[in-house]
Amino acid sequence: MKTSATWMYTVLPISALSGGLGVMIPLYILFMKGTVYDVGIATAIYALVEIPASIFWGNLTDKVKRTKLFILISVIGTFPILIILYLINSVTLIYSAYGLYSFVAIAASPAINILIIARRRNGALPKYFSRYSVLVIIGSLAGMIPGLFIDGHLIREYLIFLLAVDVIALLVAMEFISEIYPTPKRENKKEIKKSFGILNMISVTPHILTSHSLLKKIRSNLRIQRGKGIYLLLATISMFNLSMYLFNTSYIPYLYMHGVGYGGIFSVNISNTIAQLLIYTVVLSLIKGMSLKKYYKFSTVVRGTSYLVAVAPAFIFTGLFYQLNLAAYFIAGIGYAIWNVTSSVMLYERVRKMGPGHYIGLWVAVLGLSGVVGAFASGLISKAAGYAPTFFLSIIAAMVSLLVFIYMERTERSKHSEMKIHNI
Repeated sequence: MKTSATWMYTVLPISALSGGLGVMIPLYILFMKGTVYDVGIATAIYALVEIPASIFWGNLTDKVKRTKLFILISVIGTFPILIILYLINSVTLIYSAYGLYSFVAIAASPAINILIIARRRNGALPKYFSRYSVLVIIGSLAGMIPGLFIDGHLIREYLIFLLAVDVIALLVAMEFISEIYPTPKRENKKEIKKSFGILNMISVTPHILTSHSLLKKIRSNLRIQRGKGIYLLLATISMFNLSMYLFNTSYIPYLYMHGVGYGGIFSVNISNTIAQLLIYTVVLSLIKGMSLKKYYKFSTVVRGTSYLVAVAPAFIFTGLFYQLNLAAYFIAGIGYAIWNVTSSVMLYERVRKMGPGHYIGLWVAVLGLSGVVGAFASGLISKAAGYAPTFFLSIIAAMVSLLVFIYMERTERSKHSEMKIHNI
């Protein structure tokens, strides 16, 4: 089955809504006199709900065998949540509304996967998904740009903008999405089923495997034995993800505390997204001669360095606080984009011939649970001890993930050498 690519236009307003809300919720909590601890709780709830929601909606989509229906459920279900957010004056209710949004937003994820899988038969899946991922990033940017012009008095009005975006998403979905469900030939059912698990993870974290040329390049460079060190790789991925949540959860409250306005905070997040877009669409396709493992180690060092650049001006360069943080989060976007691609392809290459469903499930759980722990710990530590300990802990977690990866690399190299000697 071959689907029209016009359904992807729906991705733009949906991503605009998600990207805008991701920055707005922490600011809204702070506007309501909440603390960094409250931001941590809200972020942890969002990440926690996302895990069972993915399973629930995936199973339901598989039973009902509808795609447009579940995308519409996700879009329409967001309306009352945005209205509730506009009306409430309680931080606790923001927790609930954000958790509910997480559950509703994920309803579209399996349906989007199915629309991507339906493109599989013409052999263009990676390139097709690359186009989808770029639209996700562009949509996120579009959703954040109006935030440049808001202040504390206009934050509720930003919710009205998001409501308008949701209306656009509904209209576009109704116009461009066809109600289909692929019915693969009997001999292909097993392969499609395996792919679905991988793609479901991809759509929840929608920037993975964006560069088609990079995908081919690093797959050809990969020279490690499949099946070895999968759990170590999952450990390093979980530590890196923990590091990101430790930093990101407290980052907006940190900027807010140091006097960066609402528009400035949106601009810092926009710089991060622009960096990801540049990496995914331009830089990675131009880089040649670097192995997958070097990509991974480089991305970890870059991300850890960005944390240090972000926290340093609070102690040293007070006058350049905003400018240095604008640069820091841009650097963080570079590190994240490279890490996201390399870790995903590395894991995929290891498990694709070993029954990937089991390991992809572990991958989802590792990312989800490390995110929940990282978000909660970030809010708790920042509230109790300040931002500096939280950010330095995030740097330590990133470096631990690098050390675990180096240990895995050396272990595999040692085993490979032993196998060569044994064969001689």
